Amino acid sequence: MDSIQLLWTQIGAGVSTVLFGGTLFNLLRLRSRIAAAARWTRVEGVILASEVHAPLVPVSDDQDDATPTVRYRYRVGEREFESDRTMIGGEPLTTRMLARRLVARYPVGALVDVHVDPKDPANAVLDPTHTSNLAALTALMVTFGAIAAVLIAHTIAGRVLYTSNGVPLFAFLLPAAAFAAAIASVLSFAGKRRLASASSGWPTVPGKITSSTVIEELIEEHSDDDEGRIKIIRRYQVDLRYAYRVGRRDLVGLNAHWGWTGVYGLRDLAGAEASRYPEGQAVTVYYDPQHPANAVLEPGGRQGSAAPLAFGAVCAIVGMGFLIFFLRVGFA
Repeated sequence: MDSIQLLWTQIGAGVSTVLFGGTLFNLLRLRSRIAAAARWTRVEGVILASEVHAPLVPVSDDQDDATPTVRYRYRVGEREFESDRTMIGGEPLTTRMLARRLVARYPVGALVDVHVDPKDPANAVLDPTHTSNLAALTALMVTFGAIAAVLIAHTIAGRVLYTSNGVPLFAFLLPAAAFAAAIASVLSFAGKRRLASASSGWPTVPGKITSSTVIEELIEEHSDDDEGRIKIIRRYQVDLRYAYRVGRRDLVGLNAHWGWTGVYGLRDLAGAEASRYPEGQAVTVYYDPQHPANAVLEPGGRQGSAAPLAFGAVCAIVGMGFLIFFLRVGFA
């Protein structure tokens, strides 16, 4: 590298290191806040608004361009408060489908449990167990850490590092990313199985299916030709909702089982899944006694439970393929 290239590499290494450090700090702080929120005081609240904010111009349904907004009122002592935080860390941008699933849990007028920080009653959330922000920060931390490590190595060497046969070392980030995805999938599988085992012993209440419809998602795929044409892919999911009551709380559940949510390429396949729970059907709901908003219909159901393992196996095979290829080409 010449002096200019080395300077920019040093700048990139510094920025990546700062981003890695900042993300690691936020990750540790978020973990601490989630652990603390599990012990917060629980009070009664009421949902004032529940809606999805998204751009008026239609875009691909797999884009993170939607924000779920759930506003609620609660009372602590003689004071009334309002908040719109459902989870620790706030609501990030997400897909329209996931945003709709979140707001579906909190219909307007429903009585809900609000978890309140006893040291600061204005600080409250609806679901202190939600960890999607934790997963997102972990992914960012790993990404920034890997980039920083590669750039720091180049900076120390003063040149781009290659194997003996000329393969750049940063190419090995590809198999590393694939292995990281495989590990995350296995951890997801283990977490789902723990939930399935625990929820089999949860208390039950009667419930009723309020919605079991097929939702069509339109996914934009850009072609690689010079014309830049856009291909529209249709995929389908089942929007399942069921109502149940625990004490004074009217709740809405979304999960039939603990497996990954099914995504179908054909409407008929999604329709067959939706027909398993027709609207109006009476069901038995298993709910978490510590957090009654967490519920499931089939705690021991295996449907979709193998999906994380299958995805992890594919990632591991792809990662191993990249690794073997780079090792053979780089050091043969």
